[in-house]
Formats: sequence, C-alpha cells, structure tokens
Amino acid sequence: MKHLFRSVVVVLMLIPFSAQAAKYLPKIVMDNQGAKVAIVSISANNFGGSLQGWSDANSTDLMTSRLNIMLEFAEDNFPAGWEVIPASSFVTKPEFISLAGEQRDVGSPMFDGIYMPLLSKDRKQLVKAMIDKDVALALIDITGADFLVIIYSEWATKTGQFSPTTKPLTKNVISIYDNAGNQEFKGRIDKMGKKTLGAFGAVYVDEDTIDYWVESFQDSLAAIYAGRKK
Repeated sequence: MKHLFRSVVVVLMLIPFSAQAAKYLPKIVMDNQGAKVAIVSISANNFGGSLQGWSDANSTDLMTSRLNIMLEFAEDNFPAGWEVIPASSFVTKPEFISLAGEQRDVGSPMFDGIYMPLLSKDRKQLVKAMIDKDVALALIDITGADFLVIIYSEWATKTGQFSPTTKPLTKNVISIYDNAGNQEFKGRIDKMGKKTLGAFGAVYVDEDTIDYWVESFQDSLAAIYAGRKK
C-alpha cells in the first residue's frame, strides 16, 4: 500500500527533556518518570517479496487492520511510568501529514481513511526506524510529547536447518527520540513465530496465517519494552 504525501520541513527549537543516554528502555523510563510519549510511526514490510498474497486487495486490507492492532498493542503495553499520547489524536492533522517522507509499499495503520505516513526520507532510514532531527523537532511540537517512538517490523519466513518446516519471522526495530531531536534509544529483536506454516517454498499471507506474524511482533516488542535482548 503506497501513500503519497507532500514533504514539508519544519524546524523548531526545544529545550531537551532528557540529555542522558540510556542503554535500554526501562532505564530511560525510570529516569524520566511522568514523561509523555507518542508513537509517531509504525510500519511492516514484506522482506524481499517472500510472502505471497501481500499485494492483492485482500492482503492489503488485512495488513491495514493488523497494523492498527499492532499500534494499539504498542501503545497499551508501553512501560508504566510514561503517559502515552494516542496516535489517533494527531495522525490526521494536516501539519503531521505534511511531514511525510518517502512513502513505500509497506503496511501502515489507517485513521478515518487516512494512512499513518512514513516519516523517513529513504529506505535506509525506514529499516533503521530513524528520522531527521528537524522532523523529530516538528513532531514534538505537533504531538506535545517529550519522547517520540518509531517502530519498524520486517516480515519473512525461516526454514529450520535440521527440519524443513517453515515458520514466520519478524525483524523488529524501535527508536526513541527526545525533545531535542536526539535518538535516545534503539533496539532490535528478530523473532521466529511458534506456528509451522509449511515446508519449503513461499508462504501465503491470508486470514488464517497473518496473525502468526502479529504474535511474533508482539512478543518482540514486549521483550524490547522489558529491556531483554531476545
């Protein structure tokens, strides 16, 4: 699903909420109790076109519905101590949409018929869950948050070395920016799902299988939130 938006650069100067770099998320939360956080981007990508059925109409609709569920999970399960500003409160604002970067054929949530835009300027930033500093500063102003969260999930499959069975695989990256536009945290967990999808060959994404990737994503995100490495 490709969404085209006009890109506008807005530069704002803000006082840093936290200048302390932390090695893992629980420490950032602990050091900044009461902070406000906004998840400003969440997307999922079909790695290398390995998942069949991704681009047909039914799969596009499925991805849209699941990305909203993934965003809801990310917001509802954020570590206690921070106030989460719902994405629904700012996603449809023209000033938010105007910050859209390069829009690629990936899954993203939808609100009132409007897709949550990608904010990265290119694929390199997308897969690393990164944004430019001026974009981060503008987002801080629009959302009223102290910290911004960007989440990227890449979906693929993995076949066992000793067993030919194939299972879902997600590669999940999360970045956190402070209100000075600095990246305070970056975490990544690659996780294989529990369900067997078949043996060898490509795997079809449909109503019976798509939630296996969603579950893998949720497990990975929960681990990152808790400060675990896997």
